[in-house]
Amino acid sequence: MPNIVAQLSLVIWPLVAILLFKRLSPLVASFWTIVGGYLFLPVKVSFELPLIPSLNKESISVISALVGCVLLGKVRLSQLPQSKWAKVMIIAGLLFPVATVLTNREPAFNGEFYIQAMPLKEAITLILNRYILLIPFLLGALLVRSLDDGITVLRHLVLAGVIYSPFIIVEVLLSPQLHTWIYGFFPHSFAQQIRFGGYRPVVFMGHGLLVANFAAIVFVAAVGLWKARQKILYIPSIFFVIYLALILVVCKTVGAWILGVLGAVIMIFTSAKMGVKIVSAIAIFIFLYPIMSIFGFVPRDWLVEVIGEVWPDRALSLAFRFHHEQMMLEHSLEKFMFGWGGWNRNRVFGSVTDGYWIIVLSKYGLASYAVLFGLPMLAVLSGYRVVCKIGSRVGQRVTAVYCVIICLMMIDQIPNASQDSWVLFIYGCAIGLFVPIKSAVKNNARVKFARPQRIEVG
Repeated sequence: MPNIVAQLSLVIWPLVAILLFKRLSPLVASFWTIVGGYLFLPVKVSFELPLIPSLNKESISVISALVGCVLLGKVRLSQLPQSKWAKVMIIAGLLFPVATVLTNREPAFNGEFYIQAMPLKEAITLILNRYILLIPFLLGALLVRSLDDGITVLRHLVLAGVIYSPFIIVEVLLSPQLHTWIYGFFPHSFAQQIRFGGYRPVVFMGHGLLVANFAAIVFVAAVGLWKARQKILYIPSIFFVIYLALILVVCKTVGAWILGVLGAVIMIFTSAKMGVKIVSAIAIFIFLYPIMSIFGFVPRDWLVEVIGEVWPDRALSLAFRFHHEQMMLEHSLEKFMFGWGGWNRNRVFGSVTDGYWIIVLSKYGLASYAVLFGLPMLAVLSGYRVVCKIGSRVGQRVTAVYCVIICLMMIDQIPNASQDSWVLFIYGCAIGLFVPIKSAVKNNARVKFARPQRIEVG
């Protein structure tokens, strides 16, 4: 059971956001309101009100950022991102939940018992929930307007990893206890956090996988800034690369290690243009993953066999995931376009859902999947169009690091569900960055880039 500190932290966070918006620019304040809330607020604690989505760490953080931008940052949120395809996806994404409700007006049988039909009023809740989900993307797309802004976000992302690292180290040494000590309960299975004869940190994210994946992303962001010759707090980025690499190692998660190494290899050993081409191809593959799974183009048996030769226990885990994904995929085909809706109507009795892709596909159908996975793919492909034309080396490298980290986050949505508010914010920042660069290139204008500067703290 959560203690009073857990509940008070959610109540106090909007006040923290007010202080941030009074002291910092709207972009930086939004970053720390959203990312800071994700990093430090408790999981599985919420306030439940009728018709509106749960008020938890994610929704409170993004609503606080939204209100801060409007009231204190004077940001006009009536506008949509400059990208026309982003506009189409956002509008469609807000309308598709209505279709999900209208096509689920009958009870659903999950293999053991019936689950009630979705009432029409549930459409209001789903629309609000989808809007809250997309707020970070909208804010990122509206607030990032130049290459300087894009580099600022990357610097703060690396700084967030450095600030979080002492908590990670404490839990590696003492076991994952911080959430219990501060908020009164442990949010997940403790046994899943035991790896390689020790512990992987959970801190306040809810699971060691999420911490490790965050560590992988901030590490790759540091590598990108190093390759772009950008400093943080007047310190060469190479020192952050080395330190965050060590933090990634102690997170003891093989999947995150693979993501971190893949991102670093692309950033270090390929040109910016080649790196963006590689991740663009991967992003398209991830976007098409459900269709490829349906037609049997994903070599699941081969992957299990190859991994089994190196990590037999990981191969068993992967085979388990593939088996349950197939169960859910077959169930999803019955309502393929708009899904089965909420209340576990999308679940087959006895199934386990880990991947974000199958959760979205089974709940909301291919239409919503195309939005929630189309936005990051759009960002990566926009970066591809930019990097092939931009003349600035710094601009190319910054474009590449955004494309690489977005691709890595897309990859993680296949085995895991980590597309949280801060991830959507990064997607939006990329869109906001690439559109003005594309416009400047088209008009033969000179694209500005950020010189080493002190990171904004107040």
